[in-house]
Amino acid sequence: MRIAVLGPVEAHRDAPVDLGTRKQRALVAALALHRGRPVPVDTLVDLLWRDAPPPGVAGTLQAYVAGLRRGLEPDRPARAPATVLITRGPGYALQLEPAGLDVAVFEDLAGEAHRALAGASSIPDGAPAPRPDPAALDDAAGRLAAALALWRGAPFVELEDAPAALAERARLEELRLLAVEDLAVAHLAQGRHSAVAAELEALTAAHPLRERLWSLRAVALTRAGRQADALAALRQVRDLLADELGLEPGPELRHLTTAILRQDPALAWRPPRAANGTTGSTADARTRHATAGLAGPAAPAPPAASGPAPAAATPLPHAWPLAGRDHELTALRDLLARAEAGTPAFAVVTGEPGIGKSRLVAELAGHARARGGRVLVGRCSQDDGAPPLYPWAAVLRDMGQELPLGVGGEDEGAAFRTWERIVAALTTAAAEDPVLLVLDDLHWADPASLRVLRLLGETVEQGRLLVVATWREGATGEPLAAVAETLARRHALRLHLHGLERDAAAAVVTAVAGTAPGPAATAALCERTGGNPFFLVEYARLAGEGGDLAALLAEPDPPAAVRDVLRRRLDRLPQATVTALRAAAVVGRRFVLATAAAAAGTAEDDLLDALEPALAAGLVREEDVDAFAFAHALVRDTLWAALPASRRARVHARVAAHLEPTPGHESQTAHHWLRAGPGHAGRAWRAAVAAAAVARRLHAHDDAVGLLRAALEALAADPAATARDRYALLMTLAEAHRWAADWVGLAAASRDAAAVADELDDVELLARAACAPTTGALWQLAEAGMVSTLAVATLRRVLVALPPGDGAPRCRAMLSLAAELYYAADVPERRELVEGALAMARRLGDDALLLDAHPIAYIALWHPATRQDRLGYATAAAGLAERLGDDRALVVALCLLAVVQGELGLVAEMWVTAAQAREHATRLRLPFPAAGARQPRAALAGDGRAVR
Repeated sequence: MRIAVLGPVEAHRDAPVDLGTRKQRALVAALALHRGRPVPVDTLVDLLWRDAPPPGVAGTLQAYVAGLRRGLEPDRPARAPATVLITRGPGYALQLEPAGLDVAVFEDLAGEAHRALAGASSIPDGAPAPRPDPAALDDAAGRLAAALALWRGAPFVELEDAPAALAERARLEELRLLAVEDLAVAHLAQGRHSAVAAELEALTAAHPLRERLWSLRAVALTRAGRQADALAALRQVRDLLADELGLEPGPELRHLTTAILRQDPALAWRPPRAANGTTGSTADARTRHATAGLAGPAAPAPPAASGPAPAAATPLPHAWPLAGRDHELTALRDLLARAEAGTPAFAVVTGEPGIGKSRLVAELAGHARARGGRVLVGRCSQDDGAPPLYPWAAVLRDMGQELPLGVGGEDEGAAFRTWERIVAALTTAAAEDPVLLVLDDLHWADPASLRVLRLLGETVEQGRLLVVATWREGATGEPLAAVAETLARRHALRLHLHGLERDAAAAVVTAVAGTAPGPAATAALCERTGGNPFFLVEYARLAGEGGDLAALLAEPDPPAAVRDVLRRRLDRLPQATVTALRAAAVVGRRFVLATAAAAAGTAEDDLLDALEPALAAGLVREEDVDAFAFAHALVRDTLWAALPASRRARVHARVAAHLEPTPGHESQTAHHWLRAGPGHAGRAWRAAVAAAAVARRLHAHDDAVGLLRAALEALAADPAATARDRYALLMTLAEAHRWAADWVGLAAASRDAAAVADELDDVELLARAACAPTTGALWQLAEAGMVSTLAVATLRRVLVALPPGDGAPRCRAMLSLAAELYYAADVPERRELVEGALAMARRLGDDALLLDAHPIAYIALWHPATRQDRLGYATAAAGLAERLGDDRALVVALCLLAVVQGELGLVAEMWVTAAQAREHATRLRLPFPAAGARQPRAALAGDGRAVR
């Protein structure tokens, strides 16, 4: 007979036993609680009914006992004594074999494993750590897993909140958590670091005050190559203990923090060693790839030899040793020391792909951590579907924060306020601890990410902060050029990396291949590769995998472009692995298992099996549980190019369908649908519109414009799309151009929308499109002296076609026509339109309409004779904007007010207004109004172009 109470009570003989009613099951739990000891009737009554026993409770209890005896011993002869639920003394007892109660089995298994693991702690305490026997580890881990598997829920749940049950439940829960910790210790000793880190993340969330779990989690993260995450976890528990209990962390946590900061060798994992001295094989092979670091996958171990192991047998912390970069590393370390002293510093590392930019910075990061600094890394993604502010999101996550979305509304200044929040978070961190911020591969950065870096460079004046940015030499683009200019003004250290010299190249090849190349081979390598470390490593790996380096170098068509090297390495992989890698290459440089499985159309476990050879070959590395990355962009590019366009489109469609239901993947979903071919055009343009909306919330208006333009192209290929769909998309694009201050793009999108409205014969839609260019503008869109005859004709048609009487569409059309006629009609004609529109807006009582109307009236009537009128328009607009809280409209109104004050000779007032306009424009990061705020100075200087 077996009784189980670690969850709802159960009984088993040869089959499950029906224990009857709820009270009968509670009676079994009450007897099991006492582990075979007699339980008096009064105690049983208290446990089952507490203070409210029913009348005749003794008879009821006796009936329950009789019913249970029939169920537990159905074959017992009549009048024969019971052997399981027995009568003893003044009460009853459960008589079971030692293994008959799951609580006892659990305690025995967990206790034996705990004793076996004594001394196997993964947390360094300064004493030499013994290397456990792998068989003993396997046995202890198996016992713990079996013990924990006995738990099906809360123990003795049928006894509810009876005091004795609560006490026993708390004791058992403590033992269960101790077993969980012991199992984590065993798995860490076996080398299963990434899996343990993932499990402990959930456990620390469920038991946040249990310091031992936090310690084990930090060790697991450290051994998985995630030192920054380990330190972040330790900071989190430190803050939690301070906030909840007012306590400092215990000695174990404090000692562990110091060990991680110092990169204490005692933290490193050592394989279990059996009694015969051989290394155990219990480590998960994939864990080795998780510790590869910033630069790429770990170098393969050289072949075994009978003599002493060569130098390359020592596991390398990176893909290759840092050789030939002493001068650059010394300069960066000196800059770090200056930053640690309280002077913010900046550095830029440039060079061709594979030259070792990330490797150099990784070495600096290790140095910074060893000195107790905080290292934050933001890597830019080459994938087109990467969301805006991608590198900064990673930086903030390392700081335990999220991207600040929708800060202060959706006016043009909200983007700047978001950037300010990011910069403020970083400077606050640097005020507390030395911070090394690494922004890697800025040539792939989105414009918004580069604007944040510019703001940081423009504003940070104090703090222990070193910012190191890397990008490819020759990278182009105005946003990156602006960043380079900003960093140059901060006297940033500029390091341009060249190919390695012969001695350094030989050191790299020796470390990776396990054999040293001769002088002739070294010279030939440098000639072929230009000393590029990545290319050198690829040659060395081929040689280390059994190839002949001299023969490789003597080939008539050498792999100078490295793709030949990669193809040769790919050809050695199983076909299933190559097929899986090609599908993953469509996902991007980095991919998660579930998405890659969807791309390949296979099960996740099958994909893991297919990836194993690529992991072993160093072509792919495991960055976290179920998260992978190609070792280099060229690996991914080579695989991607090998897929025919039609097959590639089908993979894009599978990836998009997988990502679409999950919030937060809008950019990636749009990227893949847009490349899935014309058969998916309908889903593609709608996904691009959704992604553009997300980009706008992130204030990445340039990205939104690009997505909406792509959506227009896809919509043209969608046979189900309607003209109204195209109109709505064009007006959304026009609004995106307005937020991006691209007035030419705004005018073009508005013209296209007006043409579609004409096709639909919808005057309301035509009025919206025709009036869009003039709303919120600081001046006419047309060149000086030019008139847009198309715009004028369209607006006149709108006024004829609109219903008679007052209405916002008619009011806006009248104002827009007056503005468009600036160079075609005299002041009286334009005044008639303006005054009629303003009177209509007043009759309608629409303040928002009046706020739009006054600046347009000012622009339409700009003439020396209208100065007083324009003073009134600008003053009214400024007052309305302030009252309605429209910051952007306030800046436009103040610009116009300052200009007319200058025309009227109100010089003192003009300077005050201009200063206000500049202050608001600078705060909101509005370049066009900021330029307008400088017009008074130009006008007083006699510059006739000032009004343009």
